[in-house]
Amino acid sequence: MTPSFFLYNLVGTGAGLTLAPLLWLYYRNKSEENERFRQRMGRYPQSLRVAHEARPRVWLHAVSVGEVGAAAAILKPLWELRPDCHVTLSCTTKQGLARARSQLGDRVEFFYAPIDLAWPVDQALTMVRPDVLVFLETEIWPNWIERAHRKGIRIAMVNGRISVRSIHNYRKIKPLMRHALSRIDRFSMISSADAVRIESMGADRRRIQVHGNAKFDSPDPQAAGDAARQWARRLLNLADTAPVIVAGSTRHHEEKIVLEAYARILQSCPEAILILAPRHLNHIDDIEECIKAAGFPCQRRTTLDPPRCERSAQVVLLDTIGELAAIYSVASLVFCGGSLVPKGGQNVLEPAMWSKPVLFGPSMEDFADARTLIEKAGGGVTVQHVGELAEVASDWLRHPFKADAAGKAARRAILAHRGAAAKHAAVISRLLGDL
Repeated sequence: MTPSFFLYNLVGTGAGLTLAPLLWLYYRNKSEENERFRQRMGRYPQSLRVAHEARPRVWLHAVSVGEVGAAAAILKPLWELRPDCHVTLSCTTKQGLARARSQLGDRVEFFYAPIDLAWPVDQALTMVRPDVLVFLETEIWPNWIERAHRKGIRIAMVNGRISVRSIHNYRKIKPLMRHALSRIDRFSMISSADAVRIESMGADRRRIQVHGNAKFDSPDPQAAGDAARQWARRLLNLADTAPVIVAGSTRHHEEKIVLEAYARILQSCPEAILILAPRHLNHIDDIEECIKAAGFPCQRRTTLDPPRCERSAQVVLLDTIGELAAIYSVASLVFCGGSLVPKGGQNVLEPAMWSKPVLFGPSMEDFADARTLIEKAGGGVTVQHVGELAEVASDWLRHPFKADAAGKAARRAILAHRGAAAKHAAVISRLLGDL
């Protein structure tokens, strides 16, 4: 055991023993959160502990909604290569688990991922008994990786990305990262820049390959587009020509920027409707107060029940999980949240696949490849501040033909770069070997 790994375990175990009882007390009367806490501490229900004799077994870890999309894209070609493959999928967030269940159904077993401490990780590994453990994107957990390695489990990072924003933090703990990465058998990265960064952290160059972004292979929403559009228009009480701005996956305090831009947009397009969809719902009450303080009538999505209760307010606050993708179908333009604040941005692929023009702020480090691709194609624009956001959005709303052309360009750019998921799936299949 290296000194850095020993120190990581010492600090983690101390924190776990101190915080676990307090968290149990906090969550014990909140059934959903309590179950999530119990699973993350390695206490899984008996229904999940039933032994699975089917082999080979693959455990995918996808932290939240975005990674679940990549996992779903990769699983389709993986099952074509290995139809005998039994898959389990873990998530960290309840949003991720909900999306996984809706996208993958009964063919995959789902549960919350263990906290990276020895006993929860051992409980989860004993339950799943994977032949291959697959981490999606940026997930690097030293204990989890080390324990799996000791059990002879093959390990891969697929659709791997290391952002400019995160590389500096990883380098501060390079000895620990080098130890963890030495246990990983394959790194199937999104871009050559990601490959360079993971190597600089200590990964073996011979184990690194570049295969593109599997999120480009996510299911095409336009395949069922009419049904989604009709549902969203009925829910939101929208005329066919209504100008709609969707601000998707906004982060805390970013809503104020969007509302200020919206106030300016209304000066030239007074009929515009704003759908505000926060990334996290724990501040939903504060956001509603912020909307009202800005002088806008507001309705929450959960209060809409056509025809008994129809939308009449200019601003709708999306306070549900899993509906944003369908809401994009009725947008005239989309603002990608987490980008006007230093959060690394959010997934721009869903609105682009709906042929929607996209606006994003300068902080798109976590989705740099998609942002560059869409922007070069003319399907999106980087805005630096509230003034630019209002200016570009107003121009698109006043000239819908321009917005339509930009949206179609965004979609073409994504479609031209599909195919990465099959390459990532092939990496997993080769690790499975003859099992």
